[in-house]
Amino acid sequence: MNRLAQESSLYLRQHQENPVDWYPWGEEAFTVARAEDKPVLLSVGYSTCHWCHVMAHESFSDPEVAELQNRLFVSIKVDREERPGVDRIYMEALLAFTGSGGWPMTVFLLPDGRPYFAGTYFPPQDRGGLPAFRRVLLAAAAAYRDRRPDLEATSRELARALAPSRVGGTGSAPSQEDLAAASERVLAGWDKDHGGLRGAPKFPQAPLLEFLQARWALRGDQDAGRAVGLTLRRMAEGGIHDQLGGGFHRYSVDDRWGVPHFEKMLYDQAQLIPLYLHHWQMQRDEGALGVAVQTAEFIVSGLGLPSGGFAAAVDADSAGREGLTYLWTREQLESAGGEGWREFWRLDPGARVDGDFVLQAALPWGRLPPGAAEVRSRLLAERAERPQPQRDDKVVVAWNAQAASALAELGLLLSDDRFLTPALRCALLLWESARDSEGGLTHLLYGSSSRLPATLEDRAALGLCGLWMHELTGDGVWVERSLDLAESAERLHRDGAGLWHETAAGADPLLPARPTVVDDGATRSGISQMASLCWRLWQLTGEASWSERAEAAASRLGRGATGQPLAFGGLLADLESMNAGGTQLAIAAAPGEHLELLRRARSHFLPTLVVAVGTGSESDPPLAAGRPALGGIPTAHVCRDFTCRMPTTLVDDLEAQLSAARSAGSMGG
Repeated sequence: MNRLAQESSLYLRQHQENPVDWYPWGEEAFTVARAEDKPVLLSVGYSTCHWCHVMAHESFSDPEVAELQNRLFVSIKVDREERPGVDRIYMEALLAFTGSGGWPMTVFLLPDGRPYFAGTYFPPQDRGGLPAFRRVLLAAAAAYRDRRPDLEATSRELARALAPSRVGGTGSAPSQEDLAAASERVLAGWDKDHGGLRGAPKFPQAPLLEFLQARWALRGDQDAGRAVGLTLRRMAEGGIHDQLGGGFHRYSVDDRWGVPHFEKMLYDQAQLIPLYLHHWQMQRDEGALGVAVQTAEFIVSGLGLPSGGFAAAVDADSAGREGLTYLWTREQLESAGGEGWREFWRLDPGARVDGDFVLQAALPWGRLPPGAAEVRSRLLAERAERPQPQRDDKVVVAWNAQAASALAELGLLLSDDRFLTPALRCALLLWESARDSEGGLTHLLYGSSSRLPATLEDRAALGLCGLWMHELTGDGVWVERSLDLAESAERLHRDGAGLWHETAAGADPLLPARPTVVDDGATRSGISQMASLCWRLWQLTGEASWSERAEAAASRLGRGATGQPLAFGGLLADLESMNAGGTQLAIAAAPGEHLELLRRARSHFLPTLVVAVGTGSESDPPLAAGRPALGGIPTAHVCRDFTCRMPTTLVDDLEAQLSAARSAGSMGG
């Protein structure tokens, strides 16, 4: 029975022709499992996952394996990007069973949803220390049949371990000494030659880079600054960076950023743009700015959708081969690009996939001087004739909000409508379309339809995006929207013990526990983003309750974060800002006339800066309310921890005042 053909998820539809009798996640599958007294096989992946495709081809498409699977189990297929709560709970179980995670995730469940065994990819035959999938199926079914009491005990113990009451701790927020020690722990594992954490595979680790960048900007930590600069440059020059089409692949399989895992994720692009932009602000290195611009161009042209949203990802595979679109032989390069290609790109014998090369940059930061444009155009034209990877066009609210924020910040600094217009259009789409019938937020958009309840990350990311849209437009309605999202997160996601959960209460009653994400993975956790949003709302409104909520997260999680800094980069970046103290800027101006002052204010990287724009009326955001434009001229009011300097209409004076605020922050007060 084909139950996946009508699903919105591309990943689920990719499995609609499997001989496996798949169910989507829902009550029907568990009802059947209980009625037939069968265990559940839960398979979790996503549409651009290479090894998910491999396992689908090797095992889920095999009629004999499917017959065994159908006879012994009720099988459920889940898109992790569609149902992050399901993914999180069972990933915690996988980590408990094996000590490591990944996708495809294969979890065996009792009929009530509790896990009793888990793994990731299983090959069709015993290989590389991994048992064949057929053997795993037989063993898991035999355990359910013959050792039910043992499995029940294991599941009960695991359920207790997943309980949210075990998350976090109590105590005071970390001191500046604690944060300095956390930075030293991170840098102790840093690759001094290529950047990033030592070893392979190598991931961008954007939240961790954000922490080090905040240390550099707020504390003058030169070691942290050098680590960030080296990493960003080596990434830009390596194969993880698409040297022709722009954008970054998910990670590199080697320790030199040379050979990528070729999928491209929206969230990576959205997080890397600000990192490169802030590096340019700190160093004025035009190469870093160029990478930020190229990455933004890829988001707009490569991931942009007619709706105004951005696609979630681009697949790693083309025509069944990973990276086919992006790989080159010398003969192909010389045929399409002539001899000129050698001036701008190079081939590394160590950066090859099945004998073909991944392009590396020949110039620092991957700079492409004007003479490269024609050669690049010819190579891209040749590449366009190849099979192209599939794009997953679902719109994930959190990732789109992060992308809109990144495009707004870049477009604002460059006065570039190529990025400003899509940023605002995307934010408007999320606010106007990602809503349910009761005005609440949803997690996804497929075309113009929305579905599934929003996560904490969705609400927090869109709330932070709203603050950027307020800066960009000067419209106070965006601050009101951010407040609305933060208040709904408090109402729906915080429990009686004061802990934010990733899903709203009762959002998925089928799960054996409520998902709670405290650590940063590929993106900042919802808790980290909520802490940042609450702290900024305090600066904008002066309402102490928002500060208390941010500080509560810092107190509950901060000690664990400084003790295990590799998993908490985003929260540590927030803690740096909280400890440094806030810098508030209110700009009073007629609608649309605030941008010159705003651009000058944002011309240097100051993580603690919070901006409110208004006309001086009492209806403005509280930070801007009652602060007039002097003589009708756009006026800046700079405050440090709510103590304000004399207002100014001069951009040079504004920059001097903000420079003094930066210096005060670097001294810790």
